[in-house]
Amino acid sequence: MKCSCVVLNYNDSDTVIEFIQRIRDYKNIENIVIVDNMSTDGSFERLSNLYSEESKINILQTDENKGYGYGNNYGVSYVYKTFEDKYTLISNPDVIFSEEMLNDLLDTIDNNNVSVVSGVQFTKEDVEIADKAWKVPNAFEYIFEGSKLAKLFKVSSLYKGEHFKSTLSRVDCVPGAMLLVNTKDFLDIGGYDDRMFLYCEETTLGYKLMKAGLSTLLVNNADYIHIGSTSTGKELATKKAQKRLIYDSRLFFLKNYLRVNRLTYSIAKWNYNRIVQKMK
Repeated sequence: MKCSCVVLNYNDSDTVIEFIQRIRDYKNIENIVIVDNMSTDGSFERLSNLYSEESKINILQTDENKGYGYGNNYGVSYVYKTFEDKYTLISNPDVIFSEEMLNDLLDTIDNNNVSVVSGVQFTKEDVEIADKAWKVPNAFEYIFEGSKLAKLFKVSSLYKGEHFKSTLSRVDCVPGAMLLVNTKDFLDIGGYDDRMFLYCEETTLGYKLMKAGLSTLLVNNADYIHIGSTSTGKELATKKAQKRLIYDSRLFFLKNYLRVNRLTYSIAKWNYNRIVQKMK
């Protein structure tokens, strides 16, 4: 079983090159598609020159930088039109995974009639992340999760530990750092919502899959390492800027997907602004 791999680049060709070096000889990856999101540092030219003689590696460039969702949609569409591959691995360049781990994901998606599979994400310090998968949140959870109010009412969109006791767990959403998708299913629901520039795309994808009656599985004995958001760190230098963008995306989700009323939207906006204003 094989797939194509889509990896997004924005002003971070060093990390992309390191990523390609790790996976280029994996036998279960038939095509590698690098999507340059209109880099301004010469990344596209550098990558194009470096891989011009390699048929397995394809370099594309978007018409403008519209963010994570747009760039990955662009790459997955290319895979479907050019290679007609049934499965596409969407991965950040700052991710480390083994060929064996990818085989586990491919076997899982091929044998279980699901649209998305992923493994458990670990940090570079070898720590399992808390939000390895989560439920599509309701409005209250998305507005107040992590607050004293949410803790008081024991409200959270995270699954409880026992949900992950078996080898496979059916979940709504998985992190976007690395996931394997059924190419056609992904495109049929419109992929990521490319009106969102960055953050919360995974929750939106999970919502769209759920509404379409499609499923996601987490493979609990397969794991990968996410080093850290290198390109994001370059563009959004401060935690405050990152948090602002996260909350802008949450407001978009609340308005366009959960269809909250004006009062609920106003409460969300007030709460998010309050949190950001407290940050240094």
